[in-house]
Formats: sequence, C-alpha cells, structure tokens
Amino acid sequence: MNRWIPTLLLLVFFNAWGEAETLKVRHDHNPWGKCTGEVIVSESGIEYRTEKKKHSRQWKWVDIQSFDRKSSTAFSILTYQDQKWALGADRSFNFTLLPEQEPLSEETFQFISEHLGKPVVDRMGRRIEAEYQVEVKHLHTFGGCEGTLYFGKDWIVYETDHPKDARTWKRDRDVESVWSLNRYQLEIHVFEENKRAFDKTRRFRFQLKEPLDESYYEQLRREFFPGR
Repeated sequence: MNRWIPTLLLLVFFNAWGEAETLKVRHDHNPWGKCTGEVIVSESGIEYRTEKKKHSRQWKWVDIQSFDRKSSTAFSILTYQDQKWALGADRSFNFTLLPEQEPLSEETFQFISEHLGKPVVDRMGRRIEAEYQVEVKHLHTFGGCEGTLYFGKDWIVYETDHPKDARTWKRDRDVESVWSLNRYQLEIHVFEENKRAFDKTRRFRFQLKEPLDESYYEQLRREFFPGR
C-alpha cells in the first residue's frame, strides 16, 4: 500500500472536524486535586482548556516529549517542563475522558503519533500478521505477568491480561534494540516515558516458555545492530 495513504486518510478525517477534535476530559493533578475541561487536538498541537486558567496549557508538537495511550479512556502527555518539587523531573499531564465522551479513537491516536514524530507509548493491542510469536513471562521488579510476544513486519506486540503492561511498539520508531543472553531470555529496549532522561531506554525483560528461534533472532540482530 502506498505509504502516503494513511496520512491522507488522517488529513481527510481531521478536515471533517474542521481540522481539530475536542475531547471532554478530567485532568488529574499531581500530587493531588483535579479539574475538568477540554483537550483539543489540531494540526498545530494539543491544547487543554479549563475554567481554572492556571491549569490551561498549549503545546506545539515540538513541545511534547511523549504521548502515552494508557487505555481507550486515559492518556498522559509528557512535556519538557521541570517539576521543582520532583527534583527537576519532567512534568506529565494525566487526562481521563469523561463518561459522556467517546473513547479515544485509533484515528486520533495515529494522528497524534504522526504529528508528534517521536516514540509514543501504546498500551492498547493491535492485530498484526505475525512473522514469529512466542509465549513469555514479562519480568517485573517484583514478580511478573504472562502473555505472548508477536513480531510483525512493522510492529512488536506484547499481549497480556495485565492492561498496564500490554504494549505495541513500532519497530523503526519505538524500539532501540533487542538482546538475548540465552535461548530462554529476551530483552526489548524501547524509548518510553522517562521523566528524567527520555534518551535512556526502558528495558522489558521476558522469560521465554520455549527456546528462542535462532534464525529469527539473527534477523532481529541484523535489523537493530547493522554491521555487527
């Protein structure tokens, strides 16, 4: 398929709104409190409007460090703004759609992703044609969760019953490297929301329930470590 078609479809979609979409949301403050308002997504960036003027914000696309789709009804925007009370950690704005608001659509999320032009965090699943798949346990700091890793031409998907741990990564945008120390272990290093240093990747460690296919791993190594 022509690579311009998805972008053209998104432009047509947003032109149908008058080049903007308005989402009715609740803004959850850190470390406490909340307010309600509207998040407006447009060609120029993302704006939050609320009656509490000191909480209103306008971000050009270049001012947004990352966008995290936590679910179909919740998302956060990581900015470059320092938080003095958090020792200078970058500020994240958390939003939840109000009950009367339709869920965040795939078209809107892809529009944001295209215009942001940076790695995003996507905790929603995606149906892909898998080249390779393997049953795994995702290792947390304490314990873990079980699921399946799917590898497609353009995407890597971790599907699990634990929604906050599910991920969809675009291979050429979100993934920094893939590494294995043995046939029963795999690490995926991704660019994910890091409030202290976004260029430091997050490591997802997986324990494999069956041996890693050596030929497919070599394919991954050639992709992420060219020339080695």
